[in-house]
Amino acid sequence: MRPWPRRSSGRSGAGRTATDWRPGSGPKSTPVVANGRVYTLGISGLLSAHDAKTGRLVWRKDFSKQFPTTSPLYGTAMSPIVLGDMLIAHVGGPDKGALTAFDAANGAVKWSYDADGPAYSSPVVLTAGGERQVVTFTQKELVGVSAATGAPLWKLPAKTSYDTNCNTPVVYRDTVVVSLEGQGMVALRPAREGGRWAAREVWRNGENELYMNTPVLRGATLYGLSTRKKGQFFALDAATGKTVWQGPGRMGENASIVGVGGTLLALTNDAVLYVLPAGTSSFAPSAQYTVAGSQTWAHPVFLGDQILVKDETTLAALSLK
Repeated sequence: MRPWPRRSSGRSGAGRTATDWRPGSGPKSTPVVANGRVYTLGISGLLSAHDAKTGRLVWRKDFSKQFPTTSPLYGTAMSPIVLGDMLIAHVGGPDKGALTAFDAANGAVKWSYDADGPAYSSPVVLTAGGERQVVTFTQKELVGVSAATGAPLWKLPAKTSYDTNCNTPVVYRDTVVVSLEGQGMVALRPAREGGRWAAREVWRNGENELYMNTPVLRGATLYGLSTRKKGQFFALDAATGKTVWQGPGRMGENASIVGVGGTLLALTNDAVLYVLPAGTSSFAPSAQYTVAGSQTWAHPVFLGDQILVKDETTLAALSLK
């Protein structure tokens, strides 16, 4: 997901200011399909469930009476997740929201963790210390709550310059790997200590740092696009945090990376698709293609031997043969 779909100036990276960007009309959140239904979280924070076959609206939740505003400054971008019979989403707007588990069948609230506003990233599910927990960035924190009850377990400060936590945490075994502004990438292992929960640092990698990009885990290796050097592909060992390789700089502001078998497909916002063999010791694309005539911020969709690419004005199906 991308919190700012269009720039109004040429600045980027560390020199960006809040006024450099203006939100588009959306949508930015990715729908989730489960149990014959499609769940969507609209750009204004409207949560809906539709029948996947007919498109019929099954239920809808409007949070305008619950919160002063129902979406972050740049529009809703986090994607809900389905866990068992629950649909989990962080609803609300700047400074006030709630990470909430809804009954996926009818939209009834099962539990709610009141917090600050939602981030632009999505929640993940981690089992650590014998507890299944939902881990997510909020507007200003990284939190872990009980997946069964929503009870808060642990939290850490995660304030960014403009309250724009954008990358989704990555789960590796019983750790969660995150990127913190100005601190690089960190692996945390939540555990109960003397009756209290704490998320302890396992490793820290200051050579790579994320902004909008969420890395992809293949085996024990994380592949992503760092903000360093104006966009630098990298691979790091998820167990130790050691950098495996770094590519050249100036590769783009964002990249959507998908693993297909033993291959990684990385689509940059500049419409360049890189084919990267997983497991190599260096940045060595086996092929690269320009796949659109304008910027490609939307995540590509892979359908068998085809790839769907959305640029600023066009949706195209391209053959991978």
